[in-house]
Amino acid sequence: MKQKIVMFSVFAVLVLSACKTTHTIVKSEQPSKPTPNQLAQVIEKVKKTQPQFKTANISKMSLALDLKERKLNVSATCKIKMDSAIFISIQPFLGIEMFKAELTTDSMRVFDKMNHRYYVVDYGFFQKHFGVNVDFYSLQSLFTAQFFCIGNKEIQVDSCKLVTSTAGQHEIDYANNNIAQSTEISPLSLIQQVILKDKNSDYQLQMSYKDFAIQNTVNFPQTISLQASNQNTKASCDFSILRVEFNGNVRFSATNPDRFTKGDIEQLLKK
Repeated sequence: MKQKIVMFSVFAVLVLSACKTTHTIVKSEQPSKPTPNQLAQVIEKVKKTQPQFKTANISKMSLALDLKERKLNVSATCKIKMDSAIFISIQPFLGIEMFKAELTTDSMRVFDKMNHRYYVVDYGFFQKHFGVNVDFYSLQSLFTAQFFCIGNKEIQVDSCKLVTSTAGQHEIDYANNNIAQSTEISPLSLIQQVILKDKNSDYQLQMSYKDFAIQNTVNFPQTISLQASNQNTKASCDFSILRVEFNGNVRFSATNPDRFTKGDIEQLLKK
């Protein structure tokens, strides 16, 4: 049973980005009406303040997963090459890699090394199952506390709306045909929270960032919290960054699928 929970925790890190929830997007009761120039200035400050790096090697990280009232704490590592790849390794026992998720710009692969199985999905999976059309670049921004417009590689400034709240904080709203996105900005121009909500249902994701600390000149959150729920399931995953190095020489070793049996992701989700 514990092995199944650990396996599901790997994929839950990915699929928790789309669940029904009862949370609502909180807005100021009497928002001001900033000008387009003010919006551009806020976004520019955020871009200058947010984590900026080419590679990241998170060599020590803990994941606290709460899924269907089952709680699990595991050790993990994560390697990031911006705009290229994100590799997450789950090591629940004595640093031994048992599960691995490899995200590239066109697909995701999840390897269950204990049972010699692997699963491959494209990013259309999120739209098909959860109504949230996220892509690699949106997930990358969520994992690295960077400003983005859902489903777009580039920031769509003309389609954003700035709502000014109290204490110098800002909220930037963006929406496409399917998703409403709300990004909360701190007085220091750091992203505090991102909420994604499907316009046609109550699917919603909330990602929060805190405990920013400077490492190798990069200001990065040491705690990232993901929360999601539906009518039958409540889930959360807290990422605690314990050791990270930026802009170093990071090696990405893709797992050879020939040593594994390809599994059906639909069957995995039913477990």
